[in-house]
Amino acid sequence: MRKYTALGMMAFLACSWMFNVNAAEVADSSRASVKAVSSPSSYAPPGFISLANEKRSIASTVARELSTKDLVDQLQRSQGSVSVNNLVRNVTGLSRSFVGQAQRAENRVLSKKGLIGSGETLLELRIAAPEMMTQLQQGVEPLYAYEPDGDESTWQYIEAYDSRGGLHMLDVWNMPDRPIVVVDINAQKDLQLGLAKMQSVFKQAKGQSFQLNMAQADTQVTILDSIRLNDDEEPWISGKAEVYAVVSGVDPSRDEPALDIVDMPYLDHDGKTYYPNQVILYWDRYRWGAANIILMEHDDNTNYQQLAQKLLSAAAEILSALGQPEIGALVALGSGIVAAMPDHWFSNDDDYLDSFYTLEKSVNYANYMGAAGNAMSSMRPYTLSDSQ
Repeated sequence: MRKYTALGMMAFLACSWMFNVNAAEVADSSRASVKAVSSPSSYAPPGFISLANEKRSIASTVARELSTKDLVDQLQRSQGSVSVNNLVRNVTGLSRSFVGQAQRAENRVLSKKGLIGSGETLLELRIAAPEMMTQLQQGVEPLYAYEPDGDESTWQYIEAYDSRGGLHMLDVWNMPDRPIVVVDINAQKDLQLGLAKMQSVFKQAKGQSFQLNMAQADTQVTILDSIRLNDDEEPWISGKAEVYAVVSGVDPSRDEPALDIVDMPYLDHDGKTYYPNQVILYWDRYRWGAANIILMEHDDNTNYQQLAQKLLSAAAEILSALGQPEIGALVALGSGIVAAMPDHWFSNDDDYLDSFYTLEKSVNYANYMGAAGNAMSSMRPYTLSDSQ
């Protein structure tokens, strides 16, 4: 999805005097990293992890272990998706070997994500489309599929398994006629945990947690009134989007980057305008009353702690190279952060979405297009006042 976004941004970054990213080399490494469905890449960009093996192992086994009746019961209880952890706890008759396999797969996912000890579980089964529930209720046997790693444009097919252990090759872009259960990770929970991890890393780097002083008379913010992403195709297996923003600027008290994370859980689909009335920028955080916003979509294959550390390091290097930062450094800061993101995000186009550079505190932005032409938003300045 969003094929033009990656190409346009790569061309822009290739011209950047700060990073000199070689677009051809990135493209070659991305193509080499994916064979057939999704072979694990020998090249692992910072923050990139592979989860295909864990998903595949669950899909191939649960297809043989779980009856359609038990599947329907579990999906109905949980509104279309059920955690693997709850599945093994609530369904009788599952083999001891599968229960052990599920636990090991869950632990590997959490370990790769840097979330061991969080007390959470991420692996789940979800119905690929709501209308497939009717077929399942009528007794139609499902196939169990998983989303491959890597660049979706190079996927040749989607692997899926039946109850006899047979392997099926499904079309990447056209939804199958029979019901499909996707073995995946809970994207919403993973994103929430990941963003909390990133914000923690950013706060630790600053040396203190940023707290809004709500007792002060006025707090200057920018409100996101509306936002829309262009309507582009994506594989049916990917499900709905989970979007967040990386906000970057310069710390008001020292020559260091200020990075923040804003969750945008409502932004599920392309081609639809959302009206969140959300505070997107707190201007006490940024020097000159100016900042950048980079829109990102959740990616299963990201270790968010490693990503946060990489972005902080890149931002600090940019400001250090510029010497005494001036407001003109903001574009270099924003584009440099994009350049520091894992290389696979420029081939799997449902990760990087768009950027808004050098947004200013007092400016009203109406139907404002992002640098990559993929997102259009309307934002306005606002003052939060203490009502006490």
